[in-house]
Amino acid sequence: MTTPPQAIGRISRREDGVTIVEFTLLLPFFIILIFGIIQFGQAVFIQAALQHAVTESARCYSLFQGTNSLGPGSTPPDCSTTTNVQTVAAQQAFGLSISTSVFTATTPTGYACVSASYPMSFGVPFIPKFNLTLAADSCYPTGPSAP
Repeated sequence: MTTPPQAIGRISRREDGVTIVEFTLLLPFFIILIFGIIQFGQAVFIQAALQHAVTESARCYSLFQGTNSLGPGSTPPDCSTTTNVQTVAAQQAFGLSISTSVFTATTPTGYACVSASYPMSFGVPFIPKFNLTLAADSCYPTGPSAP
């Protein structure tokens, strides 16, 4: 028969189950890392889509501001009003289903500008949610009016 100190020493030297204990201690950190990478990738994608949308719609606005000689269904799209420019911007935000109210079209002297402000919620497990506002701006000089 073994004495209690010898049994305790033998149990303390055993390594059965160490892997599962280490795994359960590190799992939350891996989950945070993976979901954080996914959320960061989504933010970068949305930012790129917003920048593309405002760049293309500002270019359209600067070339065709105040003219509607193109007619419906023509290419390039009708960019004669700020409402139409917002619609073009929402269409140019590839990969996003986004409202036209995210975009703002302005005409400072000599320029046609479009800006976007999109609220994004970051949600990573084990971390409190926080909001981030993604913004994009683009301005083009206004060209001569189309005939």
